[in-house]
Amino acid sequence: MPSKRNTLPQGMIKDAYKYFFESYEEVSTVYDQVFDVEGSDASYEQYTTAIGPNKLTKTAEGVAIPRQTASEGFTVICANFKYPAELAITNEAIDDHQKVDNYLRAWASGLGETVRNKRESEHAGVFNEGGFTSGSDFYDNSIAGIISPSYGNVAYDSKPFFTLEGNERTAKHGGTYFNSIADLTLNGTGLQKITQLISVTNAINEAGLEVQLMPNVLLCQFGSDVWYTAKRLLESTGDADSVHAGIKNIHMGALKLIGWRFLTDSNAFYVGIAKRGLKSLARKEPVIDFYEDKSIDSQVVRMRARWGRAVLDFRPWAAANISTS
Repeated sequence: MPSKRNTLPQGMIKDAYKYFFESYEEVSTVYDQVFDVEGSDASYEQYTTAIGPNKLTKTAEGVAIPRQTASEGFTVICANFKYPAELAITNEAIDDHQKVDNYLRAWASGLGETVRNKRESEHAGVFNEGGFTSGSDFYDNSIAGIISPSYGNVAYDSKPFFTLEGNERTAKHGGTYFNSIADLTLNGTGLQKITQLISVTNAINEAGLEVQLMPNVLLCQFGSDVWYTAKRLLESTGDADSVHAGIKNIHMGALKLIGWRFLTDSNAFYVGIAKRGLKSLARKEPVIDFYEDKSIDSQVVRMRARWGRAVLDFRPWAAANISTS
């Protein structure tokens, strides 16, 4: 008597598992070009910065040396969340289906695209809703019964990731900063303004000391009018502004243009330093399991993956023309 397919579950697992990972690895992603990705083996990771020495004060001979105090910066929680999927196929369907193996392989291939889309959209949400003044689920890093960040569903300092002038955030040294511009045209002058916001205005650390921040990427929705404008602005040899035609383009090659399909504001653009200030956790890469659920007389294919994302520092990034609600 020949073996039936439900007596060879390991053989079915091997095909589906291998096919899934081949499909997933072939898909290019954007989130890992923007976020700093690191492994994790816990429910969440916690990041706290230690504030270094403050500014020095000139003192006269014989006068007591001003004593500084060691302190900490903000604490960030980055939680790992589970993203599962499952498909049950009745044994009758398996018995009668003429191409079950091909069907399982196709479904497993679709899982790769599903994972890619979800991971991309979850990370892009940090930008899409980064200016929401009332907060966003993309910033909620709480885990029921385990951890509940004090800052809720906004960034680490109880402010949105991107704040406008008039809603500035306060650094530990007392200075106030914003990193979003409500109405900014993407041209030579506009790019200069948003670059200066990062590299000059906001290039002050929590201790109040000057630091060096030089943007290297421009991020916008792929295929949007802004994307084409940015492409001309960053790749033209001559100045892309008509009023400066014939003059060498100082912005050529200064920033890497990254188009991201998962950004929702077609008019928005972001300038920043790739993999700075943004953390992505790779807790568990997608894996497939196969088992029989005898209670419903079915074969079940199951996938699960876990990852997390959070903002660690606002300084390396600035935004223009984004939504606030």
